[in-house]
Amino acid sequence: MLLLAKDETGEGMSDIELRDELMTLLLAGYETTATSLAWAFYWIHRQPEIYRKLLQELETLGNDPYPMKIIKLPYLNAVCCETLRIYPVVLIVSPREAKSPIAIMGQEYPVGTALAPCIYLTHHREDLYPEPKKFKPERFLERQYSAYEFLPFGGSNRRCIGAAFAMFEMKLVLATILRRYTFALAEKQPVKQVRRGITLTPAGGVKMVMTGKRMQMEQESASMATV
Repeated sequence: MLLLAKDETGEGMSDIELRDELMTLLLAGYETTATSLAWAFYWIHRQPEIYRKLLQELETLGNDPYPMKIIKLPYLNAVCCETLRIYPVVLIVSPREAKSPIAIMGQEYPVGTALAPCIYLTHHREDLYPEPKKFKPERFLERQYSAYEFLPFGGSNRRCIGAAFAMFEMKLVLATILRRYTFALAEKQPVKQVRRGITLTPAGGVKMVMTGKRMQMEQESASMATV
């Protein structure tokens, strides 16, 4: 898709621009996705009812799930979206410069003002997300949010180039690990969020212990052995 991309004038990317985009996709998509997965495992195991619902959905995949089938699971998608809502990895999007005078919530901004939308504050607006401090995946099953209400990857033509890949990766990792192993949180106290640069990460990480292997993994191994 990058090879086919065109700008406003119809020009494609140079080899150097393509290289830079791919480096951004590789480097920027490593720590951010890992942080999102850490938060997801934390919330899933902190709320047993969510864990049970997710496992029930994953069990519908059978013994040899196709990746495209995994990423279309509605509750898995809701869990990933709610993870990115409650603790978006990046707090703000790239600044925009006002090209004309603009009023936002009664505040006037002149031409040339640098405006940086805050993802975190948007995701915690009570009029959009009732009980914003609660982890509730169901909200993404009950309502379709616009790109101005749910924006974990930014928006417009500056939206994160790796958004689709990040969601794909996050769902596959969660599904694969949860289908094969059982875990428990190693610590009972809530994990606090902490800023690290422009990212929002779990303070001290999310400590977990593996408590066993699920029967599903044994069935998959047996199925592969008989092929």
